[in-house]
Amino acid sequence: MRRFEFSDSTSNKFWEVDVKGKTLNVTFGKIGTKGQSKPKDFPTPEKAKAEMEKLIKEKIGKGYVEVGGKAAKAIKPAEKSPAAKPSTKPPAGKKTRAGSMGEGLSKAEKKAKAEKVLLMFAGGQWELARGILEVAQEEHWLFEELLEGCSVKKDKPTFSTLIKKAFSKGESAKAELVILEVLLHLPKELEELQKLQGELGIKLRAEMLLMYWKEIAEDKFKGVKYGYPGNFTDQWYKERESVIAKAEKECEVRSKALNMPWREEKDLGQGVKLEMVLIPAGKFVLGSPKKEVGRYDDETQHEVTLTKPFYMGKYEVTQEQWENVMGVNPSYSKNAKNPVTGVSWDDCQEFIEKLNGITKGKYRLPTESEWEYACRAGTTIAYSFGAKITLKDANYDDSGIGKPIEVGSYKPNAFGLYDMSGNVWEWCEDWKADYPKGAVIDPKGPAKGSGRVLRGGSFFSLASKARSSLRFNLTPAGRFNFGGFRLARTAL
Repeated sequence: MRRFEFSDSTSNKFWEVDVKGKTLNVTFGKIGTKGQSKPKDFPTPEKAKAEMEKLIKEKIGKGYVEVGGKAAKAIKPAEKSPAAKPSTKPPAGKKTRAGSMGEGLSKAEKKAKAEKVLLMFAGGQWELARGILEVAQEEHWLFEELLEGCSVKKDKPTFSTLIKKAFSKGESAKAELVILEVLLHLPKELEELQKLQGELGIKLRAEMLLMYWKEIAEDKFKGVKYGYPGNFTDQWYKERESVIAKAEKECEVRSKALNMPWREEKDLGQGVKLEMVLIPAGKFVLGSPKKEVGRYDDETQHEVTLTKPFYMGKYEVTQEQWENVMGVNPSYSKNAKNPVTGVSWDDCQEFIEKLNGITKGKYRLPTESEWEYACRAGTTIAYSFGAKITLKDANYDDSGIGKPIEVGSYKPNAFGLYDMSGNVWEWCEDWKADYPKGAVIDPKGPAKGSGRVLRGGSFFSLASKARSSLRFNLTPAGRFNFGGFRLARTAL
C-alpha cells in the first residue's frame, strides 16, 4: 500500500493505492479515518499496475506527497510570498487573519489572485482550482474577493465584474457552476457570505435545472426517472413488454425449425424453478473490431462455428436457486431473486455437481464462445441492445445502483436472455488464453491456465466493461461480491 497526503498543512486529506492481482484498490478520505475504498478490476495485473502508476503521477502533480511505501519524487516546495510589507489596516469588512497569505497584500493584489483562481476554472483546471479552495479555508479575503458583487436582484442571480471578465457571454453556465463551487467551499466563519450561499446557491441551482433539463436530463434519462428499473416510466415498461413478446416469438420459430422446446423448466423444490432457453447452433465472429470504444488487445476477431444447439440460463443463477441446492447463501446483499454472488469457479462446479445429482440435467458452465454467441444474439456491435449502453439497458456503474438487483429487471436480448450485460460478472468454463488466429469449430479453450474466464461486467463496471466481447479472468478459487454465473446444457 502506497500512501499520499496533501503537501499543504491546512489540508487533512489522504490517498492510498495498491494492486492485488488484477484489482486496483484506491482508498481516500480524511487523515485519522479509514476513508472510502473503491476497487477497480482490470484484465491483467500489468494493466492494473499501469493504472496505479498513472494515478500516482496525477496525484503528485496536484500537490500530494508520498508518506508511505516507495519513495516518491520530492515535490518542489511552493514559492514563498514576497516579504510582507509593513502592516496596514485592512479595508472595512475585509478582515485579514493573522498569518494569512493575504496579509500585506493590496486590494488590487488580492483581486489579481482571486482572478487567477477563476481563470483556472475557466481554463478547465477544475481539480486544481478546487484544491486551492479546499486548502484556503483560512484565507477569508480570497472568498470575499471571489464573491464580491454577487447577489440576487429581482429574483435573478447577478455576478461581479471579476467573474464576467473570466468568462465570456457564452460561458454563463460555466460561470454559474464555478460560483456554486466557491459557495460549497465557503468557510463557516464568513457569516455574511453564508447568507449569500443560501440565497444565491438556491437560485443558481434552479436556473441550471431549467436551462439543462431538456439538453441533459430529458435526453439522458428519457423513459427513466432515475437509475433503478423500479423507477422507470410506464412507457419504458410497455417497450419492455414489446421486446419480450418479440424475442419469445422468434424463440418459438427457431424451436419449431429445430423440433426442440425453446425453453425448459426444472422444479428445484419450494416453488423455485430453473429456466433455460434454447440457443441455436450457428457461426459468428467472436471478438471486437479494432475501432470499438473500450476495446482490449485480447479481443482479436476470428470466426467461430458452434455445431450443436444448447440451452442457456434465461437468468443468472439466483440466491434462492443456490440455497435450495447448497443449503447456504454466500451473497453479501441478500435477496432471493438477486443473482448469487461471492462464489468462485470451484464453488460453481460443486453446485453443478449437486444439481446434476438431483435433476440428471447435465448442466455445466458455458464455454467462452457459447457465452459471447448467446450474448450477441446475432448482433455485431458493442452491446446486444445497441452501439452504446444507457441507464435503460443494464445495471452498471453509471446506473448508480451500487449493488446487484433482481434478475430479469431489464429487457432481454433477441435470444430471450436477461442481464448479459452488467448486474454480475459470469463465470465461463474456459481457462483464459489468447484467441487463435484463424477460424475454429466448437472451441473449449486450453487444457490449463492460471485464470478462468468471466464475462458480462457487473453493477460496479464501467460501460466499456459490459461490452459483449470484454474478457476478464480470475483464479478458480477467487470469490468477489460482484461475480456470479449462469448455467448451460448441451441439447439432448
